[in-house]
Amino acid sequence: MNAPRKARVGLLGLMLELYDAWPDLKPTMAGFANEIAATLEPFAEVAFPGVCNTREQVERAVAGFEADGSDLIIVVLLTYAPSHIALPALLRTRLPVLLYNTQQLYSVGPATLSIDTTRNHGMHGTQDLANVLLRAGQPINLVTGHYRDTTTIARVKAWCDAARAVNHLRRLRIGLIGYPMEGMGDFGLDETAFLSQIGAEVRRIPMRELAARAAAAPADAVATLMADDRAHFRFADDITATEHAASARLEWALRETLRERGMHGFASHFLAVSEEGRLETLPFLAASKLLADGYGFGGEGDATSAVAVCLMQALAGQANFTEMFTMDFEHNAALMMHMGEANWRMARRDEPIHVLRSTLGDIMEVQVAPLLLAFSLEPGDATLLSLTTVAGGALKFIIAEGKVLDFPYLPDLARPHYKFSPNGDLSDFLTRYSLAGGSHHQALAYGHWGDTLEHAARLLGIPCARV
Repeated sequence: MNAPRKARVGLLGLMLELYDAWPDLKPTMAGFANEIAATLEPFAEVAFPGVCNTREQVERAVAGFEADGSDLIIVVLLTYAPSHIALPALLRTRLPVLLYNTQQLYSVGPATLSIDTTRNHGMHGTQDLANVLLRAGQPINLVTGHYRDTTTIARVKAWCDAARAVNHLRRLRIGLIGYPMEGMGDFGLDETAFLSQIGAEVRRIPMRELAARAAAAPADAVATLMADDRAHFRFADDITATEHAASARLEWALRETLRERGMHGFASHFLAVSEEGRLETLPFLAASKLLADGYGFGGEGDATSAVAVCLMQALAGQANFTEMFTMDFEHNAALMMHMGEANWRMARRDEPIHVLRSTLGDIMEVQVAPLLLAFSLEPGDATLLSLTTVAGGALKFIIAEGKVLDFPYLPDLARPHYKFSPNGDLSDFLTRYSLAGGSHHQALAYGHWGDTLEHAARLLGIPCARV
C-alpha cells in the first residue's frame, strides 16, 4: 500500500502553426518531446498526444489529460508558439500546470546553424505564455534548464511528486475514534476548512461498532496476526496471550473498518477510549503496524497529523507520526517520541523491536493492558512536516530538513524514540518553528522533501514555512 506511485503527467508540446510550412519540423519536435518524456520516465508516466499548434489541438489534449486522471500538465514550447493557442485551456483546467523552459541545444557556438535556432527558440514562447497567464491572474510554476541536466530533472521531479501528493491529499478520508484531546488547541480543526483547503475528509468511527467487530474477529485471522507479531518482534517475558489477543482483535477490526470505508488513516485519543469503555484495549500496536502498511495516524485525536503522515507516505513510502519531546543541546537534537505509536519499518535494523506493555494504566483504565512496539529509528537524512492552522483559519505547512541521529534504543523509555537534528542550530530551529506556528505533532520521512513540500503548498494555495 505504501510504495509511492509514479506521477501521471500530460506533456503539452507547443509549436507555431506557421512552421508547418517545413514538413520535417513537426516530426523532429515530436521526437524531442519523446526525449523529454524519456528523462521523466523514472518518476512519471508521461502521456504525449503529439505536437499541438492550434487552440483546438491544445483543448483536445488538455481534455484528454483531465479524462485520464493526470496529476500535472507539463507545458514545453518545443519551438516558439503564440500564447493564445494555450491560454484558454490552461486557464480552465483543474489540473496544475508546470511550464518547462528547455530546449534540445545545449550550447551556441561557431558551428550553430540557422536550423538549429529554429528548432531551439521556445524560450520566448515560454515568456509569452508566462506573461499572459500572470495577466489573467494565474500563478505560474516554472522550471528552466536543459532537459538532460540532472539538477533540472530533479527540479521537475519535485513538481511531479508534489502534484501526485496533492492529488492524493484531495481524496483522503481519515477516521476519528473518539474526539481530539481537550485543551490541545494547536490541532483544533475546522473540518470544512480542512476539506476545502486540503481536500481531506474526517469521518467518525463509532467505538461501539469497532468494539463489536473486534469481539467478532475470526479466530484464525487473530492467530495469523499474533503469529506474524511473534515472527517479527521480541516480546517481553511478562506479556500474556490474553493481552496480545486483545490488541490483535482490535487491529483486525481497525483494518476491516478502514478497508470497508475507504479510509487512508485514523486518529484516536486514549482518554476517549478509556472514558467510553467500549474498546477492551488501546490501538497502540495496531497504529504502529498500520503505519508500516501505509496508513496515516494521529495521536490524541489529531486528524491533521494523520493527513501529514499520509502526505509524507505518498512522497517517501514510509512515514512516521512523531512529537518533539526533550531538547538535547549537547548534541543539537530533539528527542522524539510519543506514547507508543510509530512506524516499525523505520526502526534500526541492528536492534530488535520490542513488544512491551504500556504504562498508561497509571492515568487511565481499559479492560486489557495495551501493548506497544518499542524501538529507535534507523539513522539517515529526514524531513519533518507539521500541518497546522494559523491566523484566519488558513492551513499551513511548516517544514524542516535534518537527520535522524545514530542513537540506540534506551530500554527505560519503553516506547518508540529517536533523535532528530535539524540543519542548523537547535535553538534557532525551535524558535523559528514555534514562530511559524508549528504544532506539537509532526510527520517524518527519510529523504530531502523540503522543495517538494513547498511546491505542494503552492499547488494547494496554502502558506508554507521552511525552518
